[in-house]
Amino acid sequence: MSHHSQRSSSPRDDASTRADAEALARELFERTRRDEAFDDLKRRAAFNRQDAGRIRHWIRAARAMAAKRQA
Repeated sequence: MSHHSQRSSSPRDDASTRADAEALARELFERTRRDEAFDDLKRRAAFNRQDAGRIRHWIRAARAMAAKRQA
């Protein structure tokens, strides 16, 4: 059995988790990058591959931090 079939979260839970991860990523990003806004990074990510990777990195880091807090 794959780990995907063991998930019991609903799409709504996934959306709130994504929103929570993005909010934490925004907080962390803006705390460390005072000269740059997270929304600016998100806008650039739409057409800049490097910035899209940066967004993914910050959100993964935020999810990892949130998981550590819950453990």
